[in-house]
Amino acid sequence: MVEELKKKAFLDQLKALCPTVDNLRLMLGAARHAFNRHSLAKLEEIARLKDEITFALDPIFEQVEAGLGKSSEADKPYLLKLQGIITHLELMADKIAGLAEPIRRKGNHGAILSDKDFFHINDLFSQQMGFMRALVDIFHYDDVSLKAYLHHESQELRDSCFLHKVEHGSRMTDSLGQPDAWSIYLDILDHSREILEHLMDILKILG
Repeated sequence: MVEELKKKAFLDQLKALCPTVDNLRLMLGAARHAFNRHSLAKLEEIARLKDEITFALDPIFEQVEAGLGKSSEADKPYLLKLQGIITHLELMADKIAGLAEPIRRKGNHGAILSDKDFFHINDLFSQQMGFMRALVDIFHYDDVSLKAYLHHESQELRDSCFLHKVEHGSRMTDSLGQPDAWSIYLDILDHSREILEHLMDILKILG
């Protein structure tokens, strides 16, 4: 009975984190819009949402750390899980915010990506936004099948980022292309891969 109450409190905390995950999704949407339209307003929105996430998570993180300091060993597992999840959410926000730099470079330099690279980046953004919606559902319903599915899909997308990077490197040696566009594409791939790794780490913590 005590264990059930601890788990319920943990699941309630996950539900309270759903607005943060929604903001991560909105950050990705703003990044996609800024990438497509060179929108300074959307770049500013990314920074604003990042600040909102930090403002929301910092007090929760402090409460968890305080709880760890005075809890018995039996009470710590769920607090440690929550601490890990909050940490990865913050790191995801950092990585999404970091997308603003290559996107800004794209606009400032007038870099033109190939159609293939342009569509691939848009697809990356769309899939990651979908993953954030799925994570909200997991925080709400703790669905085992959905956790397994999202972990598999995240891993597939993360691995595809690496494969596209390798394939892109071989194309760079065969084409004059645009060095600015190449570096922008590769930077966005690297950020996306790290975002997905943090998502996978959250799913591992949830078990």
